[in-house]
Amino acid sequence: MNDFFTFTKGERTAIIVLAAVILLIIAANFFVANRPSNVNFYLHNLDSILALHEKAIDDMKVIELAEQKERETIYKKIKEEHEKSKNVKPKKPVSTKKELMKETATLKEIPIVNLNKTDTLGLTELPEIGPFFARNIVDYREKLGGFVEINQLLEVYAFDSARLETIAPYINVNSVSLRRINVNTDDFKTILRHPYIEYEDVKKIVNHREKRGFIKNWEEYLKVVGRNDVDERLRWYLEF
Repeated sequence: MNDFFTFTKGERTAIIVLAAVILLIIAANFFVANRPSNVNFYLHNLDSILALHEKAIDDMKVIELAEQKERETIYKKIKEEHEKSKNVKPKKPVSTKKELMKETATLKEIPIVNLNKTDTLGLTELPEIGPFFARNIVDYREKLGGFVEINQLLEVYAFDSARLETIAPYINVNSVSLRRINVNTDDFKTILRHPYIEYEDVKKIVNHREKRGFIKNWEEYLKVVGRNDVDERLRWYLEF
């Protein structure tokens, strides 16, 4: 039975028709055997059977021809698609982050943001800045009192130079809005909160102003803390 289904559709049809013809021949013989002998009658039935046989062969040829045309059509379509694919030039891959930024910019206009005024939602408009980095930037901005330069973003937790390079064209700073520390009037905790001031520095500052009076300027501040490695940017955040 399984071998039957390995034939083509046309072959299966021909087998079925031939089987029907054989059955008709058997039936005709039986019919003739039970009737009076009549040569004309027999010849008439034989002609009919032969006509059916020829028709079955013709039908088989028609079916095979149709299947052949179908196969040729499919092959032609496959060949055409293959030829088209050979002429399609592959899209040039984006190999650098800068090229990726250019493509992104054409799809979405990136706003210029002020690091000292923009909230977390506004920061997420920048490329590669999601809620996590936006929150970290704002938290560090609060500790500093504001940014004086964009390189300070490298001090933000988990922020790297590649990310800074990506967003640098879309950010600026406005140091006018900085929140400053008064070293002569602010309390111990307020002064210590700043990232550029160490615990020992605060002790010396408070001790100096209690025993010797206020600190008058940046130069005197450096003498009071007694360190040579004080971050020069700290002077932007102090007032006397």
